[in-house]
Amino acid sequence: DFKHPARVNRDQLRTLESLHEQFARLLSSTLSGAMRKIVDVDTAFVDQTTYAEYIMSLSNPSCSYQFIMDPMNGAIILDFAMPVLFGLVDRIHGGRGFSRGVDHRQMTQLEMGVMARVVKRAVIDLENTWSPILPECQIHDIELETNPEFMQISDPSEICILLAFEVNAPGLTGLVSLCYPYFTLQSTLPRLGVQSTVRPPEGSRQ
Repeated sequence: DFKHPARVNRDQLRTLESLHEQFARLLSSTLSGAMRKIVDVDTAFVDQTTYAEYIMSLSNPSCSYQFIMDPMNGAIILDFAMPVLFGLVDRIHGGRGFSRGVDHRQMTQLEMGVMARVVKRAVIDLENTWSPILPECQIHDIELETNPEFMQISDPSEICILLAFEVNAPGLTGLVSLCYPYFTLQSTLPRLGVQSTVRPPEGSRQ
């Protein structure tokens, strides 16, 4: 496939998928705590695609966060589908946490504040996810972007690793996605190649 050359081999992809199963478990706990009800988060798919295609797949407006995770060499994107955002906000403010039938629209300042607290916890989950391979990892420079076209963290033709997670709760279904441009992961790939098993970090939430 010359349009989508495989920059990450199958063993490394499997390790990434196994690694991020822990992220799904931690994110499930984070969202369940925020909504005060059980929220299931499961890996939906792992794929290699171009950065341009990933950006085109996001809604506009979106609820996307770009950030740096040291010691990687580039930025990462964490996107929450709008139904997840609206369900979270509804539940946190006393509703049932339903998002069905909500019109797609820009986030309000109140909604941005709610998501800022959730994302602060989610990036800690991601740090804990990577800690077995990158014990020194640290996330910083977190920026919200509601127009995906303004997130220019990679060349449009650059291959990216996309991990999507399905969020399910009564009245709420949506995806959360992580996008790693190849050059962001490049320095870490040798560690993935020799990582046969990924153990949850000590002290992480179950």
